[in-house]
Amino acid sequence: MRRANGTGSIVNLGPNRRNRYAVRVSYLERPGLWKQKYLSYHRTAKEAQEALDKYLASNIPAKSLAVTWGDVYNQWSAKKYAKAGAASIASYKASWARLCVLEKKDMCKVTIDDLQSIIDQDEANGLSKSSISNDKMLMKALFKHATERDIVYKDYSAFVELPGVEAKHEKGAFDDITMRKLENLASSGFPWADTVLMLCYTGFRVSEFLGLTRFSYHSEANYLQGGLKTQAGKNRIVPVHPKIMPYLTKWLSRGGKTIICDDDGNAIPAYKYRPLFSKVMEELGLPSATPHWCRHTAASRMRMAGVDEVAIKRILGHSDGDVTEHYTHVDVSFLAKEIQKVS
Repeated sequence: MRRANGTGSIVNLGPNRRNRYAVRVSYLERPGLWKQKYLSYHRTAKEAQEALDKYLASNIPAKSLAVTWGDVYNQWSAKKYAKAGAASIASYKASWARLCVLEKKDMCKVTIDDLQSIIDQDEANGLSKSSISNDKMLMKALFKHATERDIVYKDYSAFVELPGVEAKHEKGAFDDITMRKLENLASSGFPWADTVLMLCYTGFRVSEFLGLTRFSYHSEANYLQGGLKTQAGKNRIVPVHPKIMPYLTKWLSRGGKTIICDDDGNAIPAYKYRPLFSKVMEELGLPSATPHWCRHTAASRMRMAGVDEVAIKRILGHSDGDVTEHYTHVDVSFLAKEIQKVS
């Protein structure tokens, strides 16, 4: 007796196959168009029947078997990004860069072990607690989207365990000796050392820095404009220090989609930049240093050089009590004068 569409079947693939019995289900792609999907392969018909019975007991809609983790993200982000702010989108994309390891896996087959392995890897890579929490938040959002559409019936993200303590990140800044070594590496052409130096003289967060485009640079007044995270930090003005001007000019001449770009001119996401940064740190003898050290370095060097505190807050994007005030040409000149106090 033929089984009804959507209730599955067992197919004998022939004697030359090691796992000759396949579990197959049909689903309605659109009115009038039925499609088939193979769920699993087995050595015996009994094993195949047990697998089919387990599938039928799960009540997972057959159509959902064709939906992958990546499909759910694409569906969710298409709606979410239309309403979210730039900072939120950047955060979601940073998390997806880690979650996309499951991109091609069927959504209904994503398990707690798959999700927990991503969180555990985050912790092993030394990510901050906030970044790890963001990853879990995105997992939860994707499962919510999937359950609302009957793609899955169980939210495994609810069982993901976050690290009990802050993921260990040694916080620090480069001293004068290290800065001299970094300058020498950059001038000698050591790969990516110039970008690290640029981070140290601008104070941008790494995601902000990598997102700068040629339109972010204003040559008439010689400053970069960018920043995402806070109201005070959005589109802030950062004068270009003379020591990094040659490197900025070099990167601009590549004509990429962003100032810092790959050989094809494409933007470099933070997760791809970090290993490049790490190679520079290994050369400096600081393997535990992170890109955020550069921001600490910018702040400490400005303070040691006697830069006006208001100027430091403006350059770093910290609130100075008047974040709504727009920059004027006087502000730019003031900031440029102050930043040149740094040697």
